[in-house]
Amino acid sequence: MKMMYQQMLAFFTVIMATLVIVGILFTQFTTKMIEDNTYHQLNRYAVAVAEEAMRFKADDGSFAYFDTKGLETDASLLEQQNINFTLYNADRKLVYPETQVKETANVTNAEWAQLKQHKIIQKRGAKQANPADNSAANTMDVMKPFFDNKNKLIAVVVTRANVSTVADNLDMLRKNLLIAFLVSVVVAVMLSFILSQLIVNRLRLIQLVTRRVAGGDYTAQVEMHRHDEIGALAEDVNVMTASLAAQEHEIEEQEERRKEFMANASHEMRTPLTTISGIVEGLQYGVIPEDEKMHSYDLIKSEADRLTRLVKDNLDYERLRQNKVVLKKKEFDSVPVISNLLNQLSGKADVAGDEFKLNADSPVPVIADQDRFIQIIFNIVNNAIQFTENGVITIDAWREPGEAHYKIADTGIGMTTEQVDKIWERYYKADPSRTKKGESGLGMAIIRQLIEVHDGQISVTSEPNVGTTFHVVIPDSQKKTD
Repeated sequence: MKMMYQQMLAFFTVIMATLVIVGILFTQFTTKMIEDNTYHQLNRYAVAVAEEAMRFKADDGSFAYFDTKGLETDASLLEQQNINFTLYNADRKLVYPETQVKETANVTNAEWAQLKQHKIIQKRGAKQANPADNSAANTMDVMKPFFDNKNKLIAVVVTRANVSTVADNLDMLRKNLLIAFLVSVVVAVMLSFILSQLIVNRLRLIQLVTRRVAGGDYTAQVEMHRHDEIGALAEDVNVMTASLAAQEHEIEEQEERRKEFMANASHEMRTPLTTISGIVEGLQYGVIPEDEKMHSYDLIKSEADRLTRLVKDNLDYERLRQNKVVLKKKEFDSVPVISNLLNQLSGKADVAGDEFKLNADSPVPVIADQDRFIQIIFNIVNNAIQFTENGVITIDAWREPGEAHYKIADTGIGMTTEQVDKIWERYYKADPSRTKKGESGLGMAIIRQLIEVHDGQISVTSEPNVGTTFHVVIPDSQKKTD
C-alpha cells in the first residue's frame, strides 16, 4: 500500500474515531439533558396543579379543601402533550381524577414514606395500559409532596409523561446526528486526502533530492522550512549532501595531489635512475676516467638515497595510517638529541644563512620512541631551514607536569591561514618552488601521525613574511602501543 493511502487511512481512522466518540458522548449528554428537562417540566406542572386545586383559609392560612373544577381544563391541555397527573390527599386517597376512566399512577408505601419526608421522587414508571390506544408505553413520573404552614402533608401530585414523547425528540436528534455524521465522513475523506497529500509531497521532494544525490549531484538541497519531523529529515539530508560535497571536493583535491605526486615521483625517480644507469654503463664500458670513478660512485649513492627517501616516506605514511607502527618507547634526555640534530643540520643552515638558537633546561626528559622523536624534530627543523633565508630558527624545550614541550620557531616566509589548514594533508606543498627535489609532500602528514601515536599534540601558528612556530607536546602517560 502506498504511503499516501496509508496516511489517508490513518487520518480517516482518527477522524472517524473522534466523531464516533464525540457523537456517543453528545447523544448521552443530550439524552440526559432532555430527561432532566422533562423531569423539571413535570415538577412545574405538579406545582401548577397543586396551586390550582388547593384552597386555604383566609384567617390562619391553613388548608381548607380541594377544588378540582379547573383541573379538567388543565388535564385536557396536558393530555395533548402526552402528560397526565394524579392528585392524592394526605390520607393517600385519590382526589383527581375522581373516576378510574383515566390512567392513574400508583404510589407505593415506601414512596409514600419518602414523600412524607419532603422528598421529591423522580423515576421511570412501569408499562401501563393506555385506554386511548390500548398500547403499552414507558413513563417518566414525578411525585411531589405539598405541606401547609405547619409542615403537615396536604397533598401529593404525581405527573406522568409518556416516554414516547421524549423518544421522538431523541429520534429526531439521532437522525440529525446521522446526517451530520455522513457529511463528516465526506469531509473526513477529503481532509485525509489533503493532509496525506501534503505530507507525501514533502517526502517526494526529499526523494527527488536523494535521487539527485545518488546520481552524483551533491549540490542538491531540499528547500523546506518547517519545524517538524519531516523538516528535520530534510535538514539532515541537506547536511548529508553538504558533507558529501565537501568530501567530493576533498577527494578531488587528494586525487590532484596524488596525480601531481605520481608525476613528480616519476620524474624524480626517472632522473636518478637515468643518472645511475648512465654511470653504470660508463663504468661497464670503461669510458669514465679512473680519476672520475670515485665521483661517479658518490653520484650513484646520492641518487640511490633520493630513491630510498621517496619510497620510505610513502611506506612510513601508509604504515602509520594503518596503525602498523610499533613504538619502542623509553625515557631519555631530549636536549642532547636535539643538539646533535642541530649539529647535523648546521651545514644546510649555513648555506641558507640561518642561525640556530637552542633554549632548554637540562635535562628535559621525555618518554618516546627515540628514533621517531628524532624524525619529528628533524623534519620540523629541516622545513624551517627550507623556508627561511638569513634568519633565526629557535628551538625551546621545557617540562611541564606530566609532559614535555618543544617549540620550533623560524623567521621565514610564513604561511597564510589557508596554507596552515592544509599542511597536514598528503602531498601538500605550501610553496612548491622552495621544496627540494625528491621530497614527497608527506613530511608534515607523517609528523602528525607520529605525534598522534605518541598520544601527543602538535599545533602551528604562522604569519606571512613573519615566520612559523610549531608547538609539540608529548605526554608521559601514553596508551600502550608496544
